[in-house]
This record gives sequence, structure tokens and C-alpha cells, in this order.
Amino acid sequence: MMRPLNLVLFISGRGSNARNIAHYFNKHEYISVTGIISSSENSEIKEFCNKNKMFYAQNTPWDEQKAIHLLDNQACDLIILAGFLKKISAVLISKYPDRILNIHPSLLPKFGGVGMYGRRIHEEVHAKQESETGITIHLVNERYDEGRILEQYRCSINPLETVEQIEDKIHSLEYQFFPSAIERYCLSLEGRF
Repeated sequence: MMRPLNLVLFISGRGSNARNIAHYFNKHEYISVTGIISSSENSEIKEFCNKNKMFYAQNTPWDEQKAIHLLDNQACDLIILAGFLKKISAVLISKYPDRILNIHPSLLPKFGGVGMYGRRIHEEVHAKQESETGITIHLVNERYDEGRILEQYRCSINPLETVEQIEDKIHSLEYQFFPSAIERYCLSLEGRF
């Protein structure tokens, strides 16, 4: 039987994916979200963490050594990047090999790499008149958006849709599929800890 795995979520924005993930794993038998580390000030997420008995840490300006200290204190098993915009260093990747997951709002390798995040991606998808887009859940390596792909989910789009409509479709996919993809990956790690 697998021991419970502790997840720590990294965020840079509003934290809507982080909330969704925390709700999904609330009272899960084998997986627990122990806290959220934010690279920006976020009083709403701080309040959310307090209400849900998780730790919250604001790490501004971003200091990876501080993050590592927090992860060690929480006995973190996996890091989940849920709208996190900072580069993950080789040091952190080597400390958590194949245990840092990210979600990217496109079908990688399309629209990935340095500077490709958030609305910029949806603007590019719209400008190139793509017929589909989606999300990619992948492991993190030392190169932006090039880690091993775990799962992808697609949605069709048409040229009449606005950037905002595309963004809404992507958010729906993220909320629907990211937590269960994390769960499947965690459960596949049985016996590795």
C-alpha cells in the first residue's frame, strides 16, 4: 500500500487552478495538498490556505533556496506548477527528479518555450487560425516546456472565436483534467518513496 504523498503547489497568478487541485484532493486517501507557495502577493490564496488548513508562503522576490527550505519542512514529495511563471533551476529539478509537474495551455510542442504563457499563447493560437488547441500536462526539465508529456487534452476552435473564448475553453480543460492527471501520475509512483 502506498504511503500518502504530499503535494506543494507553486503559483504566480490568481491561483484558480491551485484551488481546484486542493478541492480535488481534499480527503483523498493517498494524496494531500499540504500548501501553496506564491511568487507574488495573493491575500485570497493566503485566506484560502488558512481556511483549508494548508500552509501558505509568499516568496517575493522569488528565492529558490527559501522555497527548498519550505518544501523540506513540509516533507514535499511532488511539486505542482499551477500557473507558475518562474524558471525552475537544475538544483530543484535534481532534488525532485520526475516529481515536478506543469500544465501548459497549448498542445506542446506547439506554442511552447520562453515567453509563451497565459494569454500570449491564446493570442498566437488565434492569430495562426488554429483549428484546435488544448492543454499539456508534462514533467519539468531544464528547458521550458520540453519535459516528458504525460497527457494532452484537445478542444476545437474556429476563426470566429475571440482570444477570450479560447482562453475560457482552456480554463475549462484545465479544471476538468489537471487534478485527475496529477492523481494518475502520483498513483503510478507507488513504491518509489
